Amino acid sequence: MQTTYISTASLWLAPRIELQRQQAEFAARAQEVTTGRYADVGLELGIETGRTVGARLEMEMLESLMISNKTALARMDVTQQALEDLEATNTQLLAALVAIPTGNTASTAMEIEAQAALERVGDLLNGSSDGSYLFAGTNTSERPIVRYADGPQAVVEAAFLTRFGFAVGDAAAATITNADMTDFLQNEFADLFDDPGWGTDWSTASDTNIVSRAAPSERVTTSVNANEEAFRDTVRGMVMVGALGLSSLNDEARQAVIDEARQVMGEAVSGVVAQSATLAFSQQAVSRADQRLSLARDLLEQDIALFEGVDPVEAKVRLDLLSTQIEMSYALTAQIARLNILNYA
Repeated sequence: MQTTYISTASLWLAPRIELQRQQAEFAARAQEVTTGRYADVGLELGIETGRTVGARLEMEMLESLMISNKTALARMDVTQQALEDLEATNTQLLAALVAIPTGNTASTAMEIEAQAALERVGDLLNGSSDGSYLFAGTNTSERPIVRYADGPQAVVEAAFLTRFGFAVGDAAAATITNADMTDFLQNEFADLFDDPGWGTDWSTASDTNIVSRAAPSERVTTSVNANEEAFRDTVRGMVMVGALGLSSLNDEARQAVIDEARQVMGEAVSGVVAQSATLAFSQQAVSRADQRLSLARDLLEQDIALFEGVDPVEAKVRLDLLSTQIEMSYALTAQIARLNILNYA
């Protein structure tokens, strides 16, 4: 007769080890029921895992582009509002120039209005969004327009003094002829707003606008810079009216300034409208690209769900079965724990 040794410890440990395995699997199945996704995608898909990894990487890229597009659209919305305000300011000054009556009193009022408009334009062109200057081109960290009193004023008055031999507002300004004033405005004065004078005295903006990647294969210009002709004309017309001593001039010279300012401000209004239209086209392009990205992302989400998704009914059945098995294991372990050597006597 041969006897076999029976260890109570081995009987007790065997279901305990199985219980640990069941508990780990229970946690995984519970996660699948909650998320609808395999707990271990690599284990379930094997060599097909690369497909879902590639789909997820592509979806992350699309989501990154969508975030970038939202930022670009927000920046363009603020810029568009500034352009609308600038157009209104220009239009108001142009209307005042068209309707200005003769006389020093009207000239003084026009000077004050032009000076206020110039300050307003400075505020608009130096506007910012999220810490970036809107009209600075790619040089978004630098304030694009120098305030008139902070440098350009000295340059304008020096040009006036060099041409006529006396300062702006001097009584001798009443001797300036229409022809001399027109020549000054179209030459020495106009040169102050062309390169290199504009970049030296007025603007720190970059000529290069921001180009955003709206889609994987699509790039869109999403900013406007202060060096555009429309903004130079705006500033030139306002300085012309507000900073050359309009009320100190005789009627002929004053009319020369008003005539030139009307033409320049008319071009400024048209130029700002054109800039606004160009930016609107960019807004539309980015919005359409964002819609396409959203659709592509939804399709990728469906593909990923197809790759990684579990059958919710099957997952629930497996979870319930494991729960039953774990309860049975607990009961069996408890019974074995109560065994002693007398049971084998």
